[in-house]
Amino acid sequence: MFWLKKIFFIIIVFLSLVNCISCVSNNSYSAVDSYGWMETEKDLTNNWLLSESNRSMKILEKLDLFSLIEKRFSELTDYGTEPIIHNIRLKGENTFYLKRTNKHPYNRLFVKDRFGKERLLVDPPVGYIYNLYPSNDGKYVAYAISENDSEISSIKVINVKTRAHLADSLFGITFSNLVWANDNLSFFYHRNNFADSGNRKSGTEELYLHRLGSNSDKDLAIFGKANIENYQANIDQYTYLSLSANWAVVSVESSISGDTIDLYLTDSNSLNLENKHWKKIIDRKQKVTNFLLRDNWLYLAKYNNFSGYTLSRLDLNHIHYQEEKIIEWKKGELTRFSVSKDAIYLTYYDSGKYKFVTIPFADLHNIKSIPVSDGNEVTAIFSSSDHKEILFTQQNWNIPPKIWQYDPDSQLIEDSKIIKTDASLFADYESEQKGVKSNDGELIPLTLIHRKGVKLDGSNPTWLFAYGAYGQSEYPYYYDTTRLIWLEKGGIIAIAHVRGGGELGPKWHYDGKGKNKINSVNDFIKCAKYLIDHRYTNSSKLVISGVSAGGIVIGSALARHPELFAAASITSGMLNMSRLDQIPIGSVNFAEFGSPFNKQEFKNLQTIDAYLNLREGINYPPVMLSVGLQDARVYPWQNAKFAARLGEINSSQNENVFIIANQEDGHFINNFVNMVVFFMWKTNISD
Repeated sequence: MFWLKKIFFIIIVFLSLVNCISCVSNNSYSAVDSYGWMETEKDLTNNWLLSESNRSMKILEKLDLFSLIEKRFSELTDYGTEPIIHNIRLKGENTFYLKRTNKHPYNRLFVKDRFGKERLLVDPPVGYIYNLYPSNDGKYVAYAISENDSEISSIKVINVKTRAHLADSLFGITFSNLVWANDNLSFFYHRNNFADSGNRKSGTEELYLHRLGSNSDKDLAIFGKANIENYQANIDQYTYLSLSANWAVVSVESSISGDTIDLYLTDSNSLNLENKHWKKIIDRKQKVTNFLLRDNWLYLAKYNNFSGYTLSRLDLNHIHYQEEKIIEWKKGELTRFSVSKDAIYLTYYDSGKYKFVTIPFADLHNIKSIPVSDGNEVTAIFSSSDHKEILFTQQNWNIPPKIWQYDPDSQLIEDSKIIKTDASLFADYESEQKGVKSNDGELIPLTLIHRKGVKLDGSNPTWLFAYGAYGQSEYPYYYDTTRLIWLEKGGIIAIAHVRGGGELGPKWHYDGKGKNKINSVNDFIKCAKYLIDHRYTNSSKLVISGVSAGGIVIGSALARHPELFAAASITSGMLNMSRLDQIPIGSVNFAEFGSPFNKQEFKNLQTIDAYLNLREGINYPPVMLSVGLQDARVYPWQNAKFAARLGEINSSQNENVFIIANQEDGHFINNFVNMVVFFMWKTNISD
C-alpha cells in the first residue's frame, strides 16, 4: 500500500513540475500555475479529492460534537416540518401539489378535491419530482422528474382519475416549461436536442408541440432555429411560452447572466403549423424582465431609471401604440408577479418598504394593498386563470410559513389550513436588519438572527453568509429549523446583502457585477468588520460561508483579510475566476463577471480570483471546501486547486484544509451537518 501512495505522490509532483516549467497559455491565461494539471487530469484530480475527503471525514467523525449534531439535526428536521407542501396548482375544483413528510422525505404528487379529500397520484420509486402541470380540464397531470441530481430530466403524464401513467415519456428536458393546449390532449414544452447524448453544449434549446399518444421524436418544433432568423439559442437560454385565446408570446433570456428578455409574438391558432413566423416585439435593450399575457394585452415589468420597476401594458392589436403605465417604484426589487382570473398580484420593495398589492383588470388604477404581518414577507403566490381567489405563503427568517387564502371581493384573508405551523421553536429568537457603510459610503443591509436580548460583549459565535450575484436577492424564502443548532449555542446568523444581488433593485445588481464585482467583496468585508467593531463577535468566533458564485465573495474576503475569520466554508465555489472560460457555465457568465478574452476584463477577473490571490507566508484560517464530482456547472478542479494551494501555503499547520467530496452529487451538494461540526469545532463551541 505504501508503494502505491508513493507512486501516486510522484505522479502529482511530476505533473506540478510540468506546469511550473510550461506556462498555461491557452485562452489568454499566461501565469505559471503549479496546479493547472488539475484542470485536465480529471481522474487524478477526483481521486485526490476523494482521498482528501476520506481524511477529512475521519477527523470530523472522531469529534464528540459530530454524533450530537447529527442527532440534533435529525430532531430539528422532523420537528414541525410535516408536511412540506409546495408547487400548488389550482385547476377547476381540484388542487394539485407536491408534498413530503418525515416518513416520505421526497416529493410525492397529490390532488385534493373540493370536499378536502386527498389522493396520492405519484409516489416515484426513484427520482425527484420538481414541477407539475395539470391540464386545463384537470384530467391529466404532466410532471417533471430528475434522477441522481441530474440537470437533465424527463416529463411523464398521468391520468388523474385512474392514476395510470400514459405511454408518453419525454426526455432531454434541461428545464421544465410546459403549457397545455386548449384541446387538453397536447402540450408545448422545452427540450434540448442533444441533452441525452452528454453533449448539451452542442445542442439547441427549442419549444416543441407534443400530442398525447404520439412519438416524441416526431414532435413539431414551434419556436427555434427553423422559425427565428439568427436564432442563437443554446443550453444557456431559457424560453417561456404563454398563451391567450388569440396570441402566443415567447420570451428568451440567458439562464445565468441575463435578466432582461426578448419577446416574440404570433397568433395562437397557428401554433401547429410548420415554419410559422414569430415577430420580435420587445428587445432586451428595453429592459423588460417579466411579462404576463391576458386576452389582447401584454403586461410588462421593466427596469426604470430609479433602480426600481415600471409596470405597463401593451395592446397586442396595436403593438406600435405607446405602452400604458400602471405603477412604478424606486430602489427596490420586484419579488412576485402573478395573475389570477381577475387581477395581477405584486410583491416588491419600494425604497426599503415591503408591499403586497393587487391590481384588478377591470380598473387598473384602483391598486389595493394587501396587509402583511409585521416583519413577514410573501414568499409564494398560488393563483390560477380560472380562480379569482389566491393562496399565498407568508413567513420570515424566524417565523414558519403559513398558507393564507385571499378573497378579492371581501378582501378577507383566512388561514387555508393546508399546513399546520408551530412558531414556538423560534419564540426566543428574533431577526433584525442593520445598515453597514461600505468603502464608497453605500449602506449595505445586514440581516441578523439571534436570541432575544443578545449580549454585545464580543463573545458570540457568528456565522456570516453572502451570495451577491445575478441580481438574486437573499430573502427568507426557506424557513429552516436546523438553524437552531447554531442559535441554541448562543450563536448569531448573519446574512450580508452585498451588491451583485437584487435586494435594492437593478442598480444593486449592476454595482456588483463585471468591473464592479469587487464591491461585493468589499461590502462583505465591511459587514464582517461591523460585527466585530459592534461587539457581536470577535475574529476567533466569526465564521463565513458561501455557495457557487458566493465562493467569489468568501474566497476573496479570505484571501484579502484572513485575520478577520476563524474558519470558512465554500460549496461548489467559483474560486479561479481568471479561468472562467474553462468551466461549463463560463461563457454565459462573461456578462456577469467579465471575459478572459478582454484585456481589461481579464484584469478584473484576476482581482476577484481567490486562487490567484492566495499569498505565501500568510496564516490562513481553516477552510472547508465541498464539491460534487458530477458538477456540470463549476468543475471540481476549481475547488481542488484552491485547496491544494492553500494546503501548500499552510503546510506546517495540521487540520487546516478540509475537503468534502461526493462521487454522485452535482452542483447542489448538501453538506450542512459537516459544516456545522467544522464551525463549532473551530470556534470552540462545546456540547
